[in-house]
Amino acid sequence: MSLRRAAPFVLALAACDNAPSHDAQHSAQASPQASAEPAPLATPLELAANARSPEGGPPPQPLRADDALPPDPAGKDIPGYTIGVVLRLPDAPAVSAGAPVSATTIDAIRKENEPRLSIDLTSTRMRMQIVSSGFLLPRDAEIRAREDRYGHIFLMPDLASYRVLAPGSLRALFGERREDVAPLSPAEVASLGDGPTRLGYKTRHAEVQSRAGKATFEIAKVPELGDGGALLVRALLDWMNAPPQVNVIGPDELPVHAELHWSTRGALFFEVTSIAKRDLPAQQMTVPPSSAAFVTGPLPPVAGELRVDAKQLAAIHTGPSDLGPKAADVVSGALVLVNPADTPRFAWVDGAPVAWVAAGARLDLSPLPRGRYQVEWRTFLDDAGEPAKTMTVPPIAEATDAGAH
Repeated sequence: MSLRRAAPFVLALAACDNAPSHDAQHSAQASPQASAEPAPLATPLELAANARSPEGGPPPQPLRADDALPPDPAGKDIPGYTIGVVLRLPDAPAVSAGAPVSATTIDAIRKENEPRLSIDLTSTRMRMQIVSSGFLLPRDAEIRAREDRYGHIFLMPDLASYRVLAPGSLRALFGERREDVAPLSPAEVASLGDGPTRLGYKTRHAEVQSRAGKATFEIAKVPELGDGGALLVRALLDWMNAPPQVNVIGPDELPVHAELHWSTRGALFFEVTSIAKRDLPAQQMTVPPSSAAFVTGPLPPVAGELRVDAKQLAAIHTGPSDLGPKAADVVSGALVLVNPADTPRFAWVDGAPVAWVAAGARLDLSPLPRGRYQVEWRTFLDDAGEPAKTMTVPPIAEATDAGAH
């Protein structure tokens, strides 16, 4: 069937008379963490004073976002491990059931957009690389860390520059594409006994409770890993706004599964899918690389990004649906995704994560076959979201969303 005319359709999180433009996201937005004070590294947690290195030497020093690190010289290749990781939402939006929804297309979109990481670990260094399009951050960007520093550095995909992330920054970086520092709160750790066998490794259970949420860890013994697993745990603790010196694992241990349940709502599961021992190039483990320039300031602004192409969008439904005589002459149309919230949101259409939209920005979804669509907004960490709404393409009188016009 040929396209006769396309009807635009606006989807908003709240009623609005004038939808914001693409430039709206450049204006200052209030973030839940934007006004947060720097994490209290001395009191009450006294991170630097109370912590000790595993060897009994000086404690790791907390990084500052305004302070460059000296270049980390690269030596010989380093023995270590490369692990594959996938992040999952246990309560992801459901795939809409029944015709004309194409469950096959939606399943393919979900698999393409799974948040996946490749993480290199040595006894003193961690390199976390983003290897899929399921994040707010660009593909091939990296987060690196070292045993003698609390905090991380963030490298853009070209590895030409780096930003220093003070402890308490990773939650905002992954969840909001910001470098805001959230206050750290004390955390309690409990041992819960033996866990299941994963990837051929026996595990034990540990639980961490912080103000931001509760996490359960399944921890395996991995020979000759040293403190690499502890560096990975520091990153997961940072997502929980918990202090990095919380003692969750010991030497040669690795979290192979973690379930993070937020105190607000939702959860995020961390699952190791592969573990391979190998020699790691020394240059890719340096923190920071000698060739990378130190920069400060926010990441380059982005209005949002589509996670599907036109062919995939058109295939979400197998064809146009009957919406009555008012829409009979329209074969396909567009959804205009408008995000008036103060943080970025992922848009899920009939259970497919099709795009993310920055705070105050908008993106077009086109073409979509005529029909009804279930649209739901979620944050990356799934700690905030909106109930699903039924929207129509093109908009018709039966549409219930107050922001449709």
